[in-house]
Amino acid sequence: MAPKGGNARKENGRAKKAENKAKKQEAIATAKEKKEAEEWSKGAKSTKVADDKAAKKAAEAARKAENARLLAEEEARTASAKKAAPKAGKGEAKPPPSMTAGPGAPVAGGGLASGPAALDSPPKPGIDEPHLMESFAATGIDDALDLLDVVNAKTDKASVGQQAAGMIEKHPERRFKAALEAYRERELPRLRAEDLLYKMFQKSPDNPHNRIVVAYNATKEEKVEALAKHKKELEERLREAH
Repeated sequence: MAPKGGNARKENGRAKKAENKAKKQEAIATAKEKKEAEEWSKGAKSTKVADDKAAKKAAEAARKAENARLLAEEEARTASAKKAAPKAGKGEAKPPPSMTAGPGAPVAGGGLASGPAALDSPPKPGIDEPHLMESFAATGIDDALDLLDVVNAKTDKASVGQQAAGMIEKHPERRFKAALEAYRERELPRLRAEDLLYKMFQKSPDNPHNRIVVAYNATKEEKVEALAKHKKELEERLREAH
């Protein structure tokens, strides 16, 4: 009877040991999945930050382009005004000599002279009113791209006609199905490739989650021990497979 009791205790001990090992492996797998999810979440946040930076950069470029365009227009207007102004020199009509008139004397154009103040005064040069510069702001990569289109859009008839032909739809409901199918055929291979790439990366040795993980302050002996343990686990798994 004693040996049977001893065997029962051994079997119970083995079962408990196997159960503890299974629980430990399950906990490790759960922690690994949680850590991987956190890493991918950080990656998504990094992508959003990169998109925001790109949007700000594109908005800044659009603002500079708009300022440069307005400055060029202002310089062109100034140059045109200078060319249109009469130059002093040969061929210029001389003003008639002014006649001194006493107070109350009639002057050309009607009215009465009131003294020296009634003498001809040189005309004042025209003063251009300040040109108000428009400012734009964009948030997000889509708005930044739209802003670039607005700033860099050409206004000549040919360009406007070309833009109208490419952007205006009279019957969108007729072309929707065909456009959707064309979009699907164009984008589906890329989406499949990205999904396949993600699955391949999950099993790749380049994935840091597939490497031997130790504490950040692990000693050299602990690293060697972890490497030996990993090697032993591989041997056991491959041995069981055969």
